[in-house]
Amino acid sequence: MRRIFITSILLLTIGALGLVLVLAIEGWGASLSNFGAGRGYGFRQEDRGHMSRGPWREPKQDFSFEQVGEKAEDYLERNDLRELEITEIMEFTRNFYIVVGEPQTQFEAMELLVDKSTGSIFPEYGPNMMWNLKYGSHPRIPLSQTSLDMEVDVEDALRLAGRYLARSGIGETVEDDVKIFYGYYTIHTYAEDGDIAGMLSVNGYTGEVWYHHWHGLFVAMQEDH
Repeated sequence: MRRIFITSILLLTIGALGLVLVLAIEGWGASLSNFGAGRGYGFRQEDRGHMSRGPWREPKQDFSFEQVGEKAEDYLERNDLRELEITEIMEFTRNFYIVVGEPQTQFEAMELLVDKSTGSIFPEYGPNMMWNLKYGSHPRIPLSQTSLDMEVDVEDALRLAGRYLARSGIGETVEDDVKIFYGYYTIHTYAEDGDIAGMLSVNGYTGEVWYHHWHGLFVAMQEDH
């Protein structure tokens, strides 16, 4: 009888600990669903639908830089990110790439894409989602934070990017054009003729390199929108 009583107590204790653990995990997961403490920007279902990458389709219409800029401004407005500003727009054969920055800090905030085949605007996949510690899909710092010390500095990022490209054999190089984000760097790559070819990102903590292979060929660029 005593053994049954002790066993019952142990099972109840284990059950209670399990419930606490589940609630803690759920609370932790919920805290990652928005950017910052209870404020603001989170990936919407609409964004996730646009980010689904199927077979590439030919563009149905031409978009001007002005139209893309308006789409980006509207996106920031809808997501309560009016304090951010567009710092760069690049056109590629498959999409427009947009850099959104924080005007009061040295950091860029996020990267957006406009799909040329649909006109949809959404957060860029890749490093922007996985490595962005402030505006990514799994943020680790609040929106109020305006500084971040990364173990990999700008010089390290350029060196790692250059080594990656040299080993890849694709004939591209990097210069000192580095965008600093919360958790990583994005760097333009250049073809042998000196023209922009594309871009890659370097993790600010691990040094991992992620080449942006989803853009297509470079067409044109507009800075300081």
